[in-house]
Amino acid sequence: MKVLKGFILVFLSFNIFILLLTYFLNVNLFTILKIQTPNIEVNEPSYKLTSNPLPDPVFLLYDTDCNSYGPYNLRDTVLEIQKGLSTTCDDEIPDENDILINLHDRRDASLTNIKNDISNLLYSSSSKLNLFPGFEGDEEANLRIQLAIFQLPDPLRSILTTEVQVLNGCHPYGEALFNRCVYGVFDPVGYGADGKFGNDWAMTIWISDRGLESGKLKDILIHEAAHAYSYLVLKECALQGGTTFRNLAHQRYGDEENLADVFVYYYGGKWTNYYKLDYLPIEENKWITDMIDYCNLHQEAILALSASS
Repeated sequence: MKVLKGFILVFLSFNIFILLLTYFLNVNLFTILKIQTPNIEVNEPSYKLTSNPLPDPVFLLYDTDCNSYGPYNLRDTVLEIQKGLSTTCDDEIPDENDILINLHDRRDASLTNIKNDISNLLYSSSSKLNLFPGFEGDEEANLRIQLAIFQLPDPLRSILTTEVQVLNGCHPYGEALFNRCVYGVFDPVGYGADGKFGNDWAMTIWISDRGLESGKLKDILIHEAAHAYSYLVLKECALQGGTTFRNLAHQRYGDEENLADVFVYYYGGKWTNYYKLDYLPIEENKWITDMIDYCNLHQEAILALSASS
């Protein structure tokens, strides 16, 4: 007990001493004991997050003979339309070099045995109820294709549901060239087994039973839809200087087939036949995104111009 009393006495004495010391010497003990906050200067980052706006669209215009003019900015486009030019070419096939069919097969393309005894037919579900050479499918196969179409992202899905008919069948010209059915074909002008175009199955995509059974339907369909997008959209998507995004993409990736495979990677696919990558690099992903965004803007402007003319 004496020890405890002694400890309390010492403690009180010490505190009284400190209190008297700070009072008479006017010392702020808490200032002395305060832990100083280090003076750290936070600099602004040297980079800035900026969004690059899409350039204003430009347009190619055509006369009645399908001669091309431009590119024009929006204001000049309106003036030229008033003078008689058009945003579209009236000829269905203005340039035969643009309609070369894309046949996709794992076989050597040099095998060109011509097969002339194609007699089977494909019953089309379109309103015309046409009979097309190349029947393979049934309702189940066509349902699989239609489900795959509706799972595609835009803009590919909208093209395949509004402008291009997708068929389950063996394309006649592909069969004539390879003596068997190729996986997939985008045919914008209706090629027949004789190599001549103008048949009723123009603007179609053909997916054969071999393509369905390969287990790669989604990637095959993206590839063929990319051909349709290139033909219908990129070919008309003009840039400053008069070139189009289709030409620019061909220069960047090599050719039309490589571009279609790039779309497969862009939309998450893995199976390709021409352009081999582990994944699409970030800068290429951004380039394709910018291309699609610009061409969407371009299409909207074309529709507005067509509606007002």
